[in-house]
Amino acid sequence: MNGFSSLSGFFRWLERSIYVGFLGVFVVSPLPLGGNRGWAFLALSAVAMVLLAGYLLVQWHRALMEPAKKQRQPVHWDSFLLIFAAFWMGFQGAVELPAGWMEILSPATLEIYTSALNVLEPGHAENAFPISLEPGKTLDRAMLTLGCLAMVVLMHALINSRKRLVQFCYMLVLTGVFQAFYGSMMTLTGMEYLFLVPKDAYIGNATGTFVNRNHLAGYLEMTLPIGIGLLLGSRKGSGQVRRHWRGILTYILQTLLSPIAILRGLLVVMVIGLLLTHSRMGNAGFFNALLITSAIAFLSTRQFRRTGFVVIILSIVAVDIALLGTWFDLSKVVDRIESTGIDHETRDEVAQSVMRMIPDFWLAGTGAGTFAYVFPKYSQFTGGFYDYAHNDYLQILVELGLVGCIPLAGLVMLGLVNAWKLLRSNDSRLLSGIGFASIMGTVSLLIHSTVDFNLQIPANILLFLTLLVLPQVARQALSHRPVNSLEEYAH
Repeated sequence: MNGFSSLSGFFRWLERSIYVGFLGVFVVSPLPLGGNRGWAFLALSAVAMVLLAGYLLVQWHRALMEPAKKQRQPVHWDSFLLIFAAFWMGFQGAVELPAGWMEILSPATLEIYTSALNVLEPGHAENAFPISLEPGKTLDRAMLTLGCLAMVVLMHALINSRKRLVQFCYMLVLTGVFQAFYGSMMTLTGMEYLFLVPKDAYIGNATGTFVNRNHLAGYLEMTLPIGIGLLLGSRKGSGQVRRHWRGILTYILQTLLSPIAILRGLLVVMVIGLLLTHSRMGNAGFFNALLITSAIAFLSTRQFRRTGFVVIILSIVAVDIALLGTWFDLSKVVDRIESTGIDHETRDEVAQSVMRMIPDFWLAGTGAGTFAYVFPKYSQFTGGFYDYAHNDYLQILVELGLVGCIPLAGLVMLGLVNAWKLLRSNDSRLLSGIGFASIMGTVSLLIHSTVDFNLQIPANILLFLTLLVLPQVARQALSHRPVNSLEEYAH
């Protein structure tokens, strides 16, 4: 009996440890330069898969203890789509196809391989080739995708109560606050360091622990909406505000002394960080997404037509643009937009070169992570080396082809549909707030991705997937029925 008790205690401790480790992955992922180093994202992916293995072990123990207690598990289509994407990347990098098949799938890839063999090994005939033109890099990206898949599965499994849902959202907000505060302090004090490494680029711009200011902007574009969603989920009904002056004064004082005021302060810190990145599309994406999502919410359901919602949105726009923009050099962002034209930018020339790649690789792609190796062959631009396309849509299409793009596009559409359904929910203000956050963060990064490569940065990839999955996770967490067999271990 004691042995059984100690074993059950061990598995309860294991589940709590897995939950803490799960949160820790989100906290740590931006620190080593946004995870954009091979050792960093491979290590984080390995940790995520170890955590998933631990979760499966706990679930196996639960099934042994109560074999008769079986619950119907919901279908998580987001996980299936990610599995397909990871499988396709692994296929690109690991499977060698006969030359006849390559002639059909990707004749340009076959031509590159045969030309290289004629130079390196004249007279040598090779009959099979992988789709990827750099298989090692492609397998690395497949491993990253599997790590993200493990985190998505753990989200569904571990965020199984309202308490954990709120904890998780606040944790994401605090990671954004840290990045914004750290980046702002480095910029304002002139002591500019990345994560323990002196900065050698983007001096005078907030970058946090990211190398590129646009990637910090992208990260904040996703954490800020989560904070706004929590703020909307915490708002009080209009009936709770009295009409006479004493009631209004009491309401204002209660608000100033409540967690809502603290949350609003955290949002201010993140907006300061976003402004100090001086990222044109980062700031434009955030504020456009705020207005677009507000319009969607206003037209979708009556609860977002109430005074409280309008006041919150107007306060964010008024305070963050007028006040903070004046104090923290929003004018620099505006000046950069006005002074930058086609003559000053090279990304449009890069995009034109990438467009020439698409007819050759539209079906099977060049292999995930291979853009830098293939681009010079098609580039007529001599102004520098580009290892990314500065347009996520074009780069993903070139690297993964239509076959790999379909599941990823399906994942985005599924996330937006689930978020819109949650936005219209009357069950809980928290649910509708999370629906708002998911739509806003997704739209903001989709706008930003037209001119940057946030979806090539591991920390931002993980957070973007989190926004897409969060609506379904939130719905399950607030459901009356347990969604998995670990419910009893949750606290």
